[in-house]
Amino acid sequence: KGFSKKKEIYSLVLAANRSAVAASAPGARASDVDNSARDIIKKAGYGEFFGHALGHGVGLDVHEEPVVSHRRRALLVQGMIYTVEPGIYVPGLGGVRIEDMVVLGDGKAVVLTSLKRGLATI
Repeated sequence: KGFSKKKEIYSLVLAANRSAVAASAPGARASDVDNSARDIIKKAGYGEFFGHALGHGVGLDVHEEPVVSHRRRALLVQGMIYTVEPGIYVPGLGGVRIEDMVVLGDGKAVVLTSLKRGLATI
C-alpha cells in the first residue's frame, strides 16, 4: 500500500507542477499560479501536506521576489525568473517535490530545467 500511495503522490505533484507552469504568464497573479497547483493537491485530499509557497524568484539571493504563493496577488511580468516547486510531505510515509525554474517569456513560461520526469523504481 505504501508504494502505491507514493506513486499517487508523485503523479499528483507532477500534475500540479505542470499545471502551474501552464498557468504562468505575464500578467498572471502569483496567487492564481500557486492555486493552479494547490487545487490539484487539495482535491486529491493532500492539501494539508503542501505547507509552503509554490515558488520564489531567483537572482542574486536564494529566495527573492516574486513569491509565488496563494497569499500573494502580485502580477507576474515578462522576464521574471522563479521556481515552480509543489510538494506533498506525509509524516511517516515520505514526500515528493518536483521543482523547475522558469522564465516568463513573451506570453508564456519557458522551463529552464531539463531533468526527465519519469518515475524510476528499483
